[in-house]
Amino acid sequence: MVNRTTDENQKMVQTVEQRAGAGHSEIVAGWQSILQDMLLRMQPFLKTGSIVTFQQLLPNEKVFFKRLSDDVPVPAVVQAFYLPPSVRHQMMGGQAGANKQLGLSDAGVLVASRVDNYDVIVNALFALAGCTPAVDVYERGHLLAGYQYASIDACRFELGIVLKRHLLK
Repeated sequence: MVNRTTDENQKMVQTVEQRAGAGHSEIVAGWQSILQDMLLRMQPFLKTGSIVTFQQLLPNEKVFFKRLSDDVPVPAVVQAFYLPPSVRHQMMGGQAGANKQLGLSDAGVLVASRVDNYDVIVNALFALAGCTPAVDVYERGHLLAGYQYASIDACRFELGIVLKRHLLK
């Protein structure tokens, strides 16, 4: 059992209260559409049953991706990719190949779905200290499930279970 302080509990409650409520949400549907578009763009590079990423990673991102690949079992019918902070930074107009700290609050994200089926999408955010690592599951414009973790390691440890639970239906 995890012992949490009152401050940690209050922070988790605030995070949950800020999320979309039950039922269809335009914000959730829009976010799921963005994730689906990312999966479609990555489709030529995705490999079933494993996590892929980009060729150019910073040294710390390579280490993170290796641990992610080693620790997260991906079901054979699932495709997933890791989007590291440096690539996301470049996608948003930042300089490529920057070796300095990007000032980001996370170690990247993972996006996963069934092969050629985007009805359900799993999105993990590997938030750094001060923020909350989390996994959200979207289904046809609904926030189907949301999981929060005390650490990135805890998030990574349970991610394979979440993939199996929501993408092997």
